[in-house]
Amino acid sequence: MLEKKISVLNGVAIAISMVVGSGLFGLPGLAIKATDPVTALIGWGVIILMMPTLIYVFSYLGQRYPSTDGVSLYASLGLGQWSKKGIMLVTCGTLVVGMPAFFLVGGSYIARLLELDLSSWATPCAIILAIITTAINVAGVDKLGWVNKSVVVVVLVTATLISVQSLPMAISQYSGIQAEAFDHVSAPGIWMAASIVFWAFQGWENLTFGFGEIENPKRNIPLIYWLSFFFVALIYGVFSAVVSAAALKGMDVASLAGVAGLLPNTLIGKTMLIVMVLILVANANSWVFGCSRAFYSAARTGVLPQRITKTNAKGIPANSLIYALIAYIAVIIVMWRFSISEQFCFLMTTQGFILLYGAAILAFMKLSSGFINRAIGLLAISCWSFLMHGFGWMIVYPFSLLLIGTVMDLRSQKQTGLTQSRTREI
Repeated sequence: MLEKKISVLNGVAIAISMVVGSGLFGLPGLAIKATDPVTALIGWGVIILMMPTLIYVFSYLGQRYPSTDGVSLYASLGLGQWSKKGIMLVTCGTLVVGMPAFFLVGGSYIARLLELDLSSWATPCAIILAIITTAINVAGVDKLGWVNKSVVVVVLVTATLISVQSLPMAISQYSGIQAEAFDHVSAPGIWMAASIVFWAFQGWENLTFGFGEIENPKRNIPLIYWLSFFFVALIYGVFSAVVSAAALKGMDVASLAGVAGLLPNTLIGKTMLIVMVLILVANANSWVFGCSRAFYSAARTGVLPQRITKTNAKGIPANSLIYALIAYIAVIIVMWRFSISEQFCFLMTTQGFILLYGAAILAFMKLSSGFINRAIGLLAISCWSFLMHGFGWMIVYPFSLLLIGTVMDLRSQKQTGLTQSRTREI
C-alpha cells in the first residue's frame, strides 16, 4: 500500500524537476534547427499559452480522483470503463519508448562533461543514469524530494545567471529586429516548432501517477500544479527568448546542446555544464518516479504481471522500478543496435500522451459543469486538435496498444463469465 508522504513543497519540486530538464537544454536549439529563430520563439509562446487549459483539466480531475492510476484513470473515464486496460497499455507503451530516449539525452550530456566520444559512450552513460536514478527512487520518495528541492534551487539560480548574462545581447537583437525576420514564419512552421517544444512541457501528466501519495490532495494538488507551471513557464520563456536571440546574432545554438552554446569556454562554463547534468539527473529521478507508478497501476489492473504490484517495507513499488529499469535498458540497447533516433522515440511518446490528453479532456467535459468549465473544456479540445493533427501514421502505435488492451479486457471478462457460470452449475 502506497503511503501519503508528498507535501506541497516536495510536490512542486518533483513537478518542476519532472518537467524541466532535457527540454530546457535541447529543445530551444532543435526547434530553431527545424524552423527558424522567430518561428521557434512563436512556437514556445503558443505552447505556453496552451498549457493552462491542460493544467486546469488535470488539476480539476486530480482533486476529484487522487489516484495512482493518474491520467490513465481520467482517460478511461472519458472513453468508458471498457478502455481502461487499453489506456493503461498505451501509457506503458509510450513510457517504455520515451524514457530510454530521455536517458540517452542525459547520457550524451554526461559523456560530453567527461569529454568522452558521444558515439561510443552516450549509450553506456545512459544505462548508468537509468541505474542511478532507479536506485535513488528505491531508496525512498522522501530522499527523492530532498534531491529535487535542492536541484530546483539550482535550476532557478542557473536560469537567472544565464539570463542576466545574455539579457543585454537579447535586448539588442530584438530591439533591432527587421521585418525580414518574419518572412519565413508560417502556420505549418509554427505547428512544427510547437510540436517539438511540447515535449518540454511533458511531465505534469506523469505526476498524476503519484497523486495517491500526496498529502491533503484536494488542497495541495492545485497548488502543486499552478506553482510549478508558473516557474516552468518563466524558465522556458526566458531561455527560448535568449537562445532565439543568440541564433539571430549568428551564434551556433541550433542543436541538441543549444544552451551549452551560450556558455563560455572557461572554468565557469564547465561548472555550468556540471549543473546542467545535475538538473538532468533530477529530471530523470522524477520521471522514473512517475513511470514506476504507471507500471504499478497497470499491474493492478491486470495489464502487467501482478508481481509488479509488490511494495517493499517502506511502501515503495520496488518491483515496478526494477522491472521498468530492465525494460529501459533493453530498449536503449535496441536503439543503439538498430540506430533508432531519440527524436523518433520522443515523438512516439508525445503523440501517445496527447491521445491520453484528449480522453482526459472528455472526462473533464463529462464530470464538470458551469459555463467557465465548459469554455475551458472547449478551449482544451481546440488546443488538443492543433497538437494532434500533424502526427500522421505514427498514431497507429498508440491506437494498436489501445486495441490490444481492450481485447485483453474482453477476454478477461469472458473468462470471468465462464468461471461464474461453471460455479453456478456446480
